[in-house]
Amino acid sequence: MLIRPIQTDDLSFIREELARNWGDVGIWSIGRRYQADELPGFVAVDDTRGNELIGLVTYIIHGGGWQGEVITLSSRRENAGVGAALLDAAVNAIRAAGCARAFLTTTNDNLRALGFYQKRGWRLAHLHKGIVEDARKRKAVIPEIGMNSIPIRDEIELEMWLR
Repeated sequence: MLIRPIQTDDLSFIREELARNWGDVGIWSIGRRYQADELPGFVAVDDTRGNELIGLVTYIIHGGGWQGEVITLSSRRENAGVGAALLDAAVNAIRAAGCARAFLTTTNDNLRALGFYQKRGWRLAHLHKGIVEDARKRKAVIPEIGMNSIPIRDEIELEMWLR
């Protein structure tokens, strides 16, 4: 597997991956909307299978440059190290930009993601109560009920200090 920066020819894969996982390219995080197909990031490439794209991470460096946010992370190969490698690439890029903190959010129903991030050293930082209900008013494709039959209401912010 190869992790490389997003290239222009990856755009159709990126849009497909964002639509498959988040309903479209507009991603809401802590009350802000990101056009995720325009963000920097990395793709995972299976170089043993004709350079098949198998994962995506996008991120943004926030104004002031002291923190970066991982906006999306997805893998088409579960339990194969794809997500971990992509997450590491984004964190390294955020660190290289001079940021002291990396953060990300996930919804309260995503128990698997919460475990994934915590196993990799991310810490729970904030609970944004009710914020998904606000985002749903702007993006109707966000379901009421999510994974594990849990109502989706909140975003949980996790962080990693880089210095």
